[in-house]
Amino acid sequence: MPQDLRAMIAAHDGVFGTTHLRECGITADGVRHRVATGEWVREARGVFRVADRLVDDRMTARLAVLRAGPGAALASGSAAWWHGLIDAAPESVTVIAPRGRHGDPIEGANVWHRTLDTRDLTEVDGLTVTSCELTVLDAAVDVGVKVMDSALLKKRVKLADLDAVQRRNAGRRGSPRARAMLEAMSSGARSEAERITVRLLRSSGLCGWKTNVPACGYVLDIAFEAERVDIEIDGMAFHSDAKAFQHDRTRQNVLVANGWTVLRFTWRDVTTRPNWVLAQIRTAVRLRSVENTGA
Repeated sequence: MPQDLRAMIAAHDGVFGTTHLRECGITADGVRHRVATGEWVREARGVFRVADRLVDDRMTARLAVLRAGPGAALASGSAAWWHGLIDAAPESVTVIAPRGRHGDPIEGANVWHRTLDTRDLTEVDGLTVTSCELTVLDAAVDVGVKVMDSALLKKRVKLADLDAVQRRNAGRRGSPRARAMLEAMSSGARSEAERITVRLLRSSGLCGWKTNVPACGYVLDIAFEAERVDIEIDGMAFHSDAKAFQHDRTRQNVLVANGWTVLRFTWRDVTTRPNWVLAQIRTAVRLRSVENTGA
């Protein structure tokens, strides 16, 4: 096997198309021979893989993009995994193909039909994928807001860039939810999470809590004053800086030293598992009530 062909196959995880083969000087007869001898497997018209390698997640992703045709790109959770934003590949591959694509359904793949701006496409390891910013927006809807949180925390993307890409791709699938996430962050995720928590408490039947409770030289946003249970809401991770982090921990230590129980919840907690949040609050309030009555 020619060295440049061997290198191409290795670089593309054993998956390749006729364009790749043409660039390596492989003729149609050469392709037919390798397929006939079982060296390669023809997955679709113009799409091949090596026969001696177990099909893994990377091969599956490449095959889906090639089968979707020219201009297709890996997208959403699949792109997030390819970019290294999440650890595991989703069960099904998501691909974006230009509008007007006509082809057979791709087994194990979801194909979205949308023509993207070239600014929203990039290449990673020789595969076309949606840009990191568009990937974060789409994956946050499909996989969860933790994708956006992590990407911002690790400085893989900037909030302003996410906003620009969101505006450029308004009207796409999942756009309203992605926009709502960005708006919450732009206005201050912690404040938004506090408002959500207040609404949650109002609908829970729990009594005795107040907002803006003075205690130990601080003003507690939400607290059960009689039971001395303080509810602290942390914003999205990327909103925290060293000074704010230190201030929050100092305040918590002072409150604990003065007999308060401090419960800390994140934006993700109150938006994705509210019942768990309420259960934690109920347990803490009940335990403190028992302590206070000496029962």
